[in-house]
Amino acid sequence: MYNTQLELFTNNWAINSGFTHIQEQLETLLPFEGKVEQSQSANKQLEKFRKAQNLLYDLFNNALGNRRTEFRNFFGFVPLPGYGHQYEISQVRWKQIEDEMEPIFTEIMLAAAKEQGVK
Repeated sequence: MYNTQLELFTNNWAINSGFTHIQEQLETLLPFEGKVEQSQSANKQLEKFRKAQNLLYDLFNNALGNRRTEFRNFFGFVPLPGYGHQYEISQVRWKQIEDEMEPIFTEIMLAAAKEQGVK
């Protein structure tokens, strides 16, 4: 018998696999580029979801090569070492970063889903 418990849900780029259906539904509401309509009023949470998703893309695809300052301003921290060191991160650390970012992104995603009536 194994003494470890497997995760019920996995995190891929900080997206809990149990919520991918919500993420996909929210993505259909996003414009091809730019802010969502009424981003300062009726769609504040959807706009926050859009920004968070774009920043996470840069984190996991580009090690924050383009949006490090914007990431810090939005999330309040940067989970990577400074420039020049981002490609020295182990697979274990990338998994830790996915696990660290998942609850933060899930909260943002669920707030947007509630705002938009997505279930």
